[in-house]
Amino acid sequence: MNSFETIYDFASSDGFKKLQILFVPIGFFLFSRFLLFLIENDKDEDLFKNPEQQKFKVYIFQYISVFIFILFVIMFGSKYYKTYNLYKNSLFETEGFVTNFHAMPEGGHDSERFTVNGVQFQFSDFDISGFGYNDAKSHGGAIDQNKYVKIGYIKIENSNQILKLEVRK
Repeated sequence: MNSFETIYDFASSDGFKKLQILFVPIGFFLFSRFLLFLIENDKDEDLFKNPEQQKFKVYIFQYISVFIFILFVIMFGSKYYKTYNLYKNSLFETEGFVTNFHAMPEGGHDSERFTVNGVQFQFSDFDISGFGYNDAKSHGGAIDQNKYVKIGYIKIENSNQILKLEVRK
């Protein structure tokens, strides 16, 4: 009996974790709130020489961070919804040994490529544009030459995006 270990599953919290990019504009917003606090409490103008002008700059920074947050929510939300629909309705599956494995170098500047049962896959750790599995071997990923895997994937544009990865124990 073959038992498999699930390494990545978009439908579980793995896919949702990719939305962590939303914390970047939130961090910028909170940092700008902290700056406003400093400006407003700098009565002797020790830190900020022209408080009103500095406040204006920080407000602009706040509005930009809110705009970027809303933009990210729309972009990633629609992409997540599209990926989820494809996962539920158009998931392809393949199973077999990993062949033609080309590992991504630790420093990047390339992608990890391999074939399973005639289906080609390619991804990079540094590409956060999709919700597929993208953990390269050089950064602790589970895929390697001659490993037996089960892969659930979708076709997006001209590539196959891994949404479920299971490795034989």
